Amino acid sequence: MSLEKQVRRIAVSLKGKFPSAEEMSHLAQMIYEEIFYNENDIIKNPDEILLQWIYIEYLLFCAIEEEKYGKKVRNGFKNMQEFLDTANSVMNRRKVRAGKSLEQHLTEIFERNDLPFDREVVTEKNKKPDFIFPSGEAYHNPQYDSNKLIVLASKTTCKDRWRQILNEADRVRDKNKYLFTLQPNISSKQLSEMKSERVILIVPKPYINNYPPEFRNEILSLVEFISLVKNTVY
Repeated sequence: MSLEKQVRRIAVSLKGKFPSAEEMSHLAQMIYEEIFYNENDIIKNPDEILLQWIYIEYLLFCAIEEEKYGKKVRNGFKNMQEFLDTANSVMNRRKVRAGKSLEQHLTEIFERNDLPFDREVVTEKNKKPDFIFPSGEAYHNPQYDSNKLIVLASKTTCKDRWRQILNEADRVRDKNKYLFTLQPNISSKQLSEMKSERVILIVPKPYINNYPPEFRNEILSLVEFISLVKNTVY
Protein backbone atom coordinates (compact mmCIF):
# COMPACT_ATOMS: atom_id res chain seq x y z
CA MET A 1 0.00 0.00 0.00
CA SER A 2 1.34 3.47 -0.87
CA LEU A 3 2.17 6.06 1.76
CA GLU A 4 -0.76 8.27 0.78
CA LYS A 5 -3.25 5.41 0.92
CA GLN A 6 -1.96 4.21 4.27
CA VAL A 7 -2.17 7.70 5.75
CA ARG A 8 -5.67 8.13 4.37
CA ARG A 9 -6.79 4.76 5.71
CA ILE A 10 -5.69 5.57 9.25
CA ALA A 11 -7.15 9.09 9.13
CA VAL A 12 -10.53 7.74 8.07
CA SER A 13 -10.44 5.08 10.80
CA LEU A 14 -9.92 7.81 13.42
CA LYS A 15 -13.13 9.57 12.26
CA GLY A 16 -11.75 13.06 12.85
CA LYS A 17 -10.46 12.30 16.34
CA PHE A 18 -6.98 13.59 17.09
CA PRO A 19 -4.81 11.07 18.97
CA SER A 20 -2.48 12.18 21.76
CA ALA A 21 0.98 13.42 20.75
CA GLU A 22 2.50 10.10 21.75
CA GLU A 23 -0.09 8.11 19.79
CA MET A 24 0.29 10.34 16.73
CA SER A 25 4.05 9.92 16.69
CA HIS A 26 3.70 6.18 17.12
CA LEU A 27 1.26 6.00 14.18
CA ALA A 28 3.73 7.87 11.96
CA GLN A 29 6.51 5.49 12.94
CA MET A 30 4.26 2.51 12.33
CA ILE A 31 3.33 3.74 8.84
CA TYR A 32 7.00 4.25 8.00
CA GLU A 33 7.95 0.78 9.19
CA GLU A 34 5.16 -0.88 7.24
CA ILE A 35 6.24 0.78 3.99
CA PHE A 36 9.98 1.56 4.16
CA TYR A 37 11.57 0.15 7.28
CA ASN A 38 15.03 -1.43 7.35
CA GLU A 39 16.05 -2.41 10.88
CA ASN A 40 19.54 -0.93 10.44
CA ASP A 41 18.27 2.50 9.38
CA ILE A 42 17.57 3.68 12.91
CA ILE A 43 21.25 3.20 13.79
CA LYS A 44 22.92 4.12 10.52
CA ASN A 45 20.61 6.94 9.39
CA PRO A 46 18.73 8.40 12.37
CA ASP A 47 18.75 11.88 10.81
CA GLU A 48 16.90 10.70 7.72
CA ILE A 49 14.55 8.50 9.75
CA LEU A 50 13.60 11.41 12.00
CA LEU A 51 12.76 13.63 9.04
CA GLN A 52 10.69 10.85 7.45
CA TRP A 53 8.75 10.28 10.68
CA ILE A 54 8.04 13.99 11.03
CA TYR A 55 6.93 14.26 7.39
CA ILE A 56 4.60 11.26 7.69
CA GLU A 57 3.15 12.60 10.93
CA TYR A 58 2.47 15.92 9.21
CA LEU A 59 0.67 14.12 6.36
CA LEU A 60 -1.38 12.15 8.88
CA PHE A 61 -2.23 15.25 10.88
CA CYS A 62 -3.39 17.06 7.74
CA ALA A 63 -5.48 14.04 6.73
CA ILE A 64 -7.18 13.98 10.15
CA GLU A 65 -7.82 17.73 9.86
CA GLU A 66 -9.47 17.10 6.51
CA GLU A 67 -11.69 14.43 8.06
CA LYS A 68 -12.68 16.71 10.92
CA TYR A 69 -12.97 20.09 9.23
CA GLY A 70 -13.02 19.48 5.47
CA LYS A 71 -16.79 19.31 5.08
CA LYS A 72 -17.33 22.40 7.21
CA VAL A 73 -14.76 24.38 5.22
CA ARG A 74 -16.30 23.36 1.89
CA ASN A 75 -19.83 24.16 3.10
CA GLY A 76 -18.83 27.53 4.52
CA PHE A 77 -19.38 29.15 7.91
CA LYS A 78 -22.43 30.78 9.45
CA ASN A 79 -20.52 33.90 10.40
CA MET A 80 -17.05 35.35 10.95
CA GLN A 81 -16.87 34.22 14.57
CA GLU A 82 -17.47 30.59 13.67
CA PHE A 83 -14.71 30.85 11.06
CA LEU A 84 -12.28 32.43 13.55
CA ASP A 85 -13.07 29.85 16.24
CA THR A 86 -12.40 27.01 13.82
CA ALA A 87 -9.20 28.60 12.49
CA ASN A 88 -7.87 29.26 15.99
CA SER A 89 -8.62 25.69 17.03
CA VAL A 90 -6.72 24.36 14.02
CA MET A 91 -3.70 26.63 14.50
CA ASN A 92 -3.42 26.06 18.24
CA ARG A 93 -3.51 22.30 17.80
CA ARG A 94 -0.79 22.52 15.14
CA LYS A 95 1.50 24.56 17.39
CA VAL A 96 1.08 22.25 20.37
CA ARG A 97 1.59 19.13 18.28
CA ALA A 98 4.90 20.16 16.71
CA GLY A 99 6.98 20.46 19.88
CA LYS A 100 5.60 17.33 21.51
CA SER A 101 6.03 15.39 18.29
CA LEU A 102 9.74 16.13 18.12
CA GLU A 103 10.32 14.94 21.69
CA GLN A 104 8.44 11.71 21.01
CA HIS A 105 10.42 10.93 17.88
CA LEU A 106 13.76 11.69 19.55
CA THR A 107 12.77 9.46 22.45
CA GLU A 108 12.11 6.56 20.08
CA ILE A 109 15.42 7.07 18.28
CA PHE A 110 17.40 7.23 21.53
CA GLU A 111 15.72 4.10 22.86
CA ARG A 112 16.35 2.12 19.69
CA ASN A 113 20.00 3.19 19.80
CA ASP A 114 20.22 1.87 23.38
CA LEU A 115 21.05 5.23 24.94
CA PRO A 116 20.45 5.60 28.69
CA PHE A 117 18.40 8.70 29.45
CA ASP A 118 15.49 10.18 31.36
CA ARG A 119 12.99 12.76 30.19
CA GLU A 120 11.86 15.88 32.05
CA VAL A 121 13.92 15.26 35.17
CA VAL A 122 13.23 17.90 37.81
CA THR A 123 16.45 19.84 38.45
CA GLU A 124 17.23 23.00 40.41
CA LYS A 125 14.43 25.55 40.84
CA ASN A 126 11.94 22.98 39.51
CA LYS A 127 13.34 23.18 35.97
CA LYS A 128 12.77 20.25 33.61
CA PRO A 129 15.29 19.68 30.80
CA ASP A 130 13.88 17.62 27.95
CA PHE A 131 16.54 14.90 28.18
CA ILE A 132 19.29 14.01 30.63
CA PHE A 133 21.87 11.35 29.81
CA PRO A 134 22.46 8.89 31.41
CA SER A 135 19.70 9.44 34.01
CA GLY A 136 18.06 11.70 36.54
CA GLU A 137 19.53 9.56 39.29
CA ALA A 138 23.05 10.19 37.98
CA TYR A 139 22.34 13.91 37.72
CA HIS A 140 21.22 14.14 41.34
CA ASN A 141 24.13 12.02 42.60
CA PRO A 142 26.88 14.47 43.65
CA GLN A 143 29.41 11.64 43.38
CA TYR A 144 28.64 11.12 39.70
CA ASP A 145 31.19 12.78 37.43
CA SER A 146 29.50 15.85 35.92
CA ASN A 147 31.73 15.48 32.86
CA LYS A 148 29.70 12.37 32.02
CA LEU A 149 26.38 14.21 32.12
CA ILE A 150 24.73 15.45 28.94
CA VAL A 151 21.66 17.68 28.96
CA LEU A 152 19.68 18.07 25.75
CA ALA A 153 16.85 20.44 24.90
CA SER A 154 14.67 20.00 21.81
CA LYS A 155 12.91 22.85 20.07
CA THR A 156 11.30 22.85 16.65
CA THR A 157 12.54 26.44 16.21
CA CYS A 158 15.02 28.39 18.30
CA LYS A 159 14.48 32.13 17.90
CA ASP A 160 15.29 33.66 21.32
CA ARG A 161 13.89 30.69 23.23
CA TRP A 162 17.23 28.91 23.11
CA ARG A 163 18.30 30.98 26.12
CA GLN A 164 15.82 29.07 28.25
CA ILE A 165 18.14 26.07 28.28
CA LEU A 166 21.05 27.93 29.89
CA ASN A 167 19.78 27.59 33.45
CA GLU A 168 17.92 24.29 33.27
CA ALA A 169 20.66 22.23 34.91
CA ASP A 170 23.20 23.73 37.32
CA ARG A 171 25.57 20.76 37.15
CA VAL A 172 26.37 21.57 33.52
CA ARG A 173 26.14 25.34 33.85
CA ASP A 174 29.81 25.78 32.94
CA LYS A 175 29.86 22.93 30.44
CA ASN A 176 28.43 22.33 27.00
CA LYS A 177 24.65 22.41 26.68
CA TYR A 178 23.04 20.68 23.72
CA LEU A 179 20.10 21.87 21.66
CA PHE A 180 18.35 19.91 18.94
CA THR A 181 16.27 21.93 16.48
CA LEU A 182 14.46 21.48 13.21
CA GLN A 183 15.07 25.11 12.25
CA PRO A 184 16.69 24.87 8.78
CA ASN A 185 18.97 27.88 9.27
CA ILE A 186 20.09 30.30 11.98
CA SER A 187 21.93 33.58 11.54
CA SER A 188 25.65 33.91 12.21
CA LYS A 189 24.92 36.42 14.95
CA GLN A 190 22.68 34.05 16.85
CA LEU A 191 25.09 31.16 16.36
CA SER A 192 27.87 33.32 17.79
CA GLU A 193 25.72 34.07 20.83
CA MET A 194 25.03 30.37 21.29
CA LYS A 195 28.73 29.56 21.02
CA SER A 196 29.59 32.14 23.68
CA GLU A 197 27.15 30.39 26.03
CA ARG A 198 28.56 26.93 25.19
CA VAL A 199 25.41 25.80 23.43
CA ILE A 200 26.13 23.04 20.92
CA LEU A 201 23.56 22.89 18.15
CA ILE A 202 22.27 19.60 16.74
CA VAL A 203 20.25 19.54 13.52
CA PRO A 204 19.27 16.84 11.01
CA LYS A 205 22.27 16.10 8.83
CA PRO A 206 20.67 17.34 5.57
CA TYR A 207 20.17 20.77 7.17
CA ILE A 208 23.78 21.45 8.11
CA ASN A 209 24.77 22.83 4.70
CA ASN A 210 22.05 25.48 5.05
CA TYR A 211 23.96 27.04 7.95
CA PRO A 212 26.72 29.65 7.63
CA PRO A 213 29.92 27.93 6.42
CA GLU A 214 32.02 29.16 9.33
CA PHE A 215 29.80 27.30 11.82
CA ARG A 216 29.11 24.04 10.03
CA ASN A 217 31.98 22.12 11.60
CA GLU A 218 30.67 23.01 15.06
CA ILE A 219 27.13 21.72 14.45
CA LEU A 220 26.38 18.08 15.18
CA SER A 221 24.11 15.81 13.22
CA LEU A 222 21.85 13.46 15.16
CA VAL A 223 24.03 10.44 14.40
CA GLU A 224 27.07 12.35 15.70
CA PHE A 225 25.23 13.32 18.86
CA ILE A 226 24.26 9.69 19.50
CA SER A 227 27.91 8.70 19.14
CA LEU A 228 28.92 11.50 21.51
CA VAL A 229 26.48 10.26 24.16
CA LYS A 230 27.74 6.69 23.88
CA ASN A 231 31.37 7.81 24.18
CA THR A 232 30.59 10.08 27.12
CA VAL A 233 28.29 8.15 29.45
CA TYR A 234 29.73 4.64 29.00
